[in-house]
Amino acid sequence: MDSDDRAHRVGRLRAVTEHELDDAQRRLWDLVVDGPRGSAAWMVANGVLAGPFNAWLQVPEIGKALAEAGERLRFSSQLDPIMRELVILTVGAHWRSEFEFWAHSGIATAEGMSTDLIEAIATVDSAAVNQYGGATNGAVYELVRALLEQGHPSEEQIMRVCELIGESAAVEAVTLAGYYTTVSFTLNAFDVPLPAGVAHRWSLS
Repeated sequence: MDSDDRAHRVGRLRAVTEHELDDAQRRLWDLVVDGPRGSAAWMVANGVLAGPFNAWLQVPEIGKALAEAGERLRFSSQLDPIMRELVILTVGAHWRSEFEFWAHSGIATAEGMSTDLIEAIATVDSAAVNQYGGATNGAVYELVRALLEQGHPSEEQIMRVCELIGESAAVEAVTLAGYYTTVSFTLNAFDVPLPAGVAHRWSLS
C-alpha cells in the first residue's frame, strides 16, 4: 500500500468521503450529520465520518439501522444520563475500545459524571464505582460486567436492577450494552484511530 492509499483510509478501511456517496450512503451520512450526533466537533474529520460510521457506510442499509437504534438509545433514553454513560463506558473499557471510551468520557463529563467515576470504570474498580456512582449505578455496573464477562448475569443481579430502576429500564440497559458492544467490535476490528493528539489509554501489546 503506498502513502496515497494510506492517506485515504480510516484504520483498516477505505475512507468514504462525502462527494462519492451513493443514495443509500447519503441517507446514513445525513442521519448522522443532521441528527443530534452531528453537534460533536469531531464527527466529520477531513471529509470523513468518525467513529464506527465510516465502516457502516460500507453497508449503508445495515449501518443506517444501527445508527437509528443508537440514536434512540442515546437521545430518547429513559435512563438518566449518568447511568446511560456508565453502561457505555463499562462496555468500552471491557473491550478496550479506545475511540468509544474517549468519545463517551467527554459526553459523560458534559453530563456531570465525575472524573473519579470515569477512572473507576476505566480501571474496573467495582468498589470505586459504588463509591463515586452510588448503589443504583453500582448495581447496573455489576450487571453489565456480568454480561460482558460471562454472558449470563445472576438472577440476583438482574432482579436487583429491575427493582431499582424498573423492568423496562433494565431491558434498555441490557440493550444499550449490546449495542455498544457492536460499536466496540466495529471500532476495534477496523482499528479506527483516535483523533490527532489524543493519547491512548490502553496498550494492546
